[in-house]
Amino acid sequence: MTERREAQEQAPWYTVVGVIDDGTELNQAVTEIRDLGVDRDDLTVVLKRQDSSEPEPFPEGTRYIVVPGDKRGLEVPLGFAVSFVVIGTFFAITTPAIGIPTLMVFVSLAAILVAGSMSRVGVDPILMEMQAPQEEAGTWNQAFEMGKVLVFASTRERRLLRPVREALQRNGAMYYIVDRRLEPRAVHQALLRRAGGPRVGESVLDKSGGA
Repeated sequence: MTERREAQEQAPWYTVVGVIDDGTELNQAVTEIRDLGVDRDDLTVVLKRQDSSEPEPFPEGTRYIVVPGDKRGLEVPLGFAVSFVVIGTFFAITTPAIGIPTLMVFVSLAAILVAGSMSRVGVDPILMEMQAPQEEAGTWNQAFEMGKVLVFASTRERRLLRPVREALQRNGAMYYIVDRRLEPRAVHQALLRRAGGPRVGESVLDKSGGA
């Protein structure tokens, strides 16, 4: 028994990533994956919601991350961008000799702030934080922005790869298999939730995602 446990601990991790439609298909796929024996800490759903306070109808304890569907988090950088443009314009009017070059510099800074803010919208920061494969990450982020949901199911047991893949396929999902564990974290305004558990963010939880 001890040898079997040690062999399992040394076994490599695999992650099946599903790209699936939001709604009934998602709920059914998550339920089937949990029923296959995938532990609640090894399954994470990443979805976008306008109202992050609404609970999701997943099996109790299922780990999921809600990415805000609004523009929260952009107020500060956009405010600085507007301030740069206003101050630069003021200098350009009052002291043209140094004001015009200053305005050009401030406009450039404002453009960088706006571009940087927009690049953080979506699931891309989460994929970057967990070092997802670059080629696949771009496809996952694009699908997410088009309304899809991402499902990450990790396991050390190769025998579970096929049934997990089939559960996703039955519910209309595309799937990818990565030869290591991918564990999404709640970053950049995203919130970690547990189905049927307290509505708290990951900042209040430990890194394991316990609720």
